[in-house]
Amino acid sequence: MAQLDSAGADWLLARARQHRLSPTQRQVVQRMLGMFPGVAFMSTVEIAEQTGVSQPTVTRLATALGFAGFPEFRSALRDAVLTEVPGLAAAPKAEAVDQELANLESLKRELGDDRMREAVRLLAGTAPLGVLGLRASAALAGYFGYFARRVLPAVTVCTDAGTVDDSILELHEQGAGALLAFAMPRYPAGTVAALRLARRLGMATVVVTDTALAPFAADADVLLAAPVGTGLVFDSHAAAVVLAISLLDAVAATDPGRTQRRLEAHESLVDGWVFG
Repeated sequence: MAQLDSAGADWLLARARQHRLSPTQRQVVQRMLGMFPGVAFMSTVEIAEQTGVSQPTVTRLATALGFAGFPEFRSALRDAVLTEVPGLAAAPKAEAVDQELANLESLKRELGDDRMREAVRLLAGTAPLGVLGLRASAALAGYFGYFARRVLPAVTVCTDAGTVDDSILELHEQGAGALLAFAMPRYPAGTVAALRLARRLGMATVVVTDTALAPFAADADVLLAAPVGTGLVFDSHAAAVVLAISLLDAVAATDPGRTQRRLEAHESLVDGWVFG
């Protein structure tokens, strides 16, 4: 095995020696040993990409090491990493902020990519604009939709898995040419089904998710990646929020006259509902 330089790597090596692993699983462990401390904050998709195996192989490794699943394994791995720096375990929020800063840095490339320009073209060219977000992604869809209604003439937000098919059909009947979907882990099956339905109806799909290697990437005409922060109990979506509002800003800029008129109309109502 490789020379170790972290308590996390020591912990993983000891754990691997306590269990019977397949040759492929041992190879994954070997490669993970050189990826500390960052590996403790990666998703199964990211580890699979970095180690050259499939996502299910990473999931099965967690089980082979004695854990109920990958989330339990990652939690234990993080605990091992956090114990190697005095005071870090007592202040995990600082680690989470550092990870979000790295996520935002990586987002710079996404904002200037051709995929971003194509997403803007598709979303600016559809009326109405449908915005989809189920389960953990519902807040992102609601956030985007709330502000999109300030600058676009027709916006429909769907966050109810029970009515998503009806919403897609209604959007199609109203002439929508594109759908914007937020799909953060864990990926809801209803979101993937909605994307496939939209494409069968002839609508383009723009998807904001956490990685370009999402298992449903083939169901997106344009896929925009906004890495999630995994350093806390629940994932944080700082990069996704920045991507969402940047996307809306670019769509609004395609028709500056309309945007200005709608914003001024909105401002005329502010005094009636703002307190103080």
